[in-house]
Amino acid sequence: MEIHSISHKMSQNQTETVSEYCHEYHSELLRASTLPHKHFRALHIIAALVLPPLALVALQQRDSGILLVPSPPAFSQTEEFRAAAPEGYVDDEKDIDDTEVLEFLCTEVCVNDYRNDTEFLRTFCSEACGIPAELLPLNEVQIESAIPQTETQEYSISPQEPTATETTEKTYEKFKVQTNQRYTGSRKPHNHRGVYLNTSGIKSDSVRESAATKLKESNGNALVFDVKGSSVYFESDAQLASEMGLVRPVYDLPAIVQEAKNNGLYTIARFIVAKDPSLASRKPETQIQNKFTGKGIGDVWVNPSHETVLRYNQEVLRDVIASGVDEVNFDYIRFPTEYAQKSIGLTGDEKADRIEAFLLMARSTVNEMGTDTKLGISTYAILGWNFPVNFEPLGQDIARFAPLVDVISPMAYPSTFAVGSYYNPAKHPGSRMYYLVYRTLQGYKELLGDDYWKLRPWIQGYYVSSKNVSDEAKAVFDSGLCGFTMWNAQNSHAEAYKAMKTMEVPTECL
Repeated sequence: MEIHSISHKMSQNQTETVSEYCHEYHSELLRASTLPHKHFRALHIIAALVLPPLALVALQQRDSGILLVPSPPAFSQTEEFRAAAPEGYVDDEKDIDDTEVLEFLCTEVCVNDYRNDTEFLRTFCSEACGIPAELLPLNEVQIESAIPQTETQEYSISPQEPTATETTEKTYEKFKVQTNQRYTGSRKPHNHRGVYLNTSGIKSDSVRESAATKLKESNGNALVFDVKGSSVYFESDAQLASEMGLVRPVYDLPAIVQEAKNNGLYTIARFIVAKDPSLASRKPETQIQNKFTGKGIGDVWVNPSHETVLRYNQEVLRDVIASGVDEVNFDYIRFPTEYAQKSIGLTGDEKADRIEAFLLMARSTVNEMGTDTKLGISTYAILGWNFPVNFEPLGQDIARFAPLVDVISPMAYPSTFAVGSYYNPAKHPGSRMYYLVYRTLQGYKELLGDDYWKLRPWIQGYYVSSKNVSDEAKAVFDSGLCGFTMWNAQNSHAEAYKAMKTMEVPTECL
């Protein structure tokens, strides 16, 4: 059964069930919850009494070869490659890991909150999470008799964020005239193949020189580097960033861009959007609002459609465009999964509204400056597999955003897929590295239709062999695409260069 054929989003009832019980147990969500602390203490006491015997039974069942209620494989099995970046790297340089979404959904939907016994959910839990239908948790009646009722229904506080929707509507009105156009340029797949350098790498003359040389020797022609994360990494005149002390130059951006172009390289500026703890902490009003309290749900993520967020980023974006960079890649352009979704209180479509507002601003800014700067977005690979489920927490509506951007980059890192749930060597073609990239791109092509040519995926460049990279690149070419960018947070691309040097690039991609 293909998940893509299912309706664009889950039913109202299915959406409401997510996080209804499980989020009370997550200590990191305590601030965001609407429950008083005394209820948490009661729930923790119940958990302390119930979970140890269940764990003992599970261990006994495991030893006998039977697993009573399996944990989602995304965090219960050991992967052949580690998905996380090494210790010591800042958030902006860590790997973007699809497993946090799969872990969230498998836990909330299939293990702790399985109350809607539908074919859709059984298929998702079986195919995506590797949980056989006969081992799914209790049904709704059994759950209600086994789990104490939460008291969230006592809290009927109205959302205190009246400006969120208004801001989005104003943004549409402000930018829609300039951006309501279909793409009329070439529809040939992007043929840029490059590597990512973190801020330490891009500021180093020797690292940049080495990367330029090796790219030219290995069928590569693009360089990705950070321009904005928790601060602005180049000299900028952006007013808000300057007032908040967030302009912290690491390198000379126009000089870096010109040097890369002199070496025949296409330049891609990685620009972090919604995961912005510096802005969130300095301007609390920009934080994603708790539906029940009207206060910020945390000081890490911001609402991408908030007026201050739009102004702050637009000012920085203007300077990035003025530097002459070829493309701006927006990363973390999504909603968080680490917060209780019930407290965020937005549907997938409402989240997409806010993300689209940001993209409308960006497209309008490019048009206003009269440049041919390309705009790209980094998106979760898992959307190409189970879009209706994974869309809801993220808000990344790929097809809807496609007319506003030039490049769409699913982060197709095989190590972020749960072992045993997506790849079967007896059933699927090629190696695991090949198939997971290939299948991700096929799913994206179905979502995008005629706009599929905008795809240029990120592929895994960390903890890989040259054979792994060759398999990933072949998957890209076999999908009818021509380009990719390599993610490695440590600037360690030796295996990638080795693979790229010997890969067979299709004639149409040259």
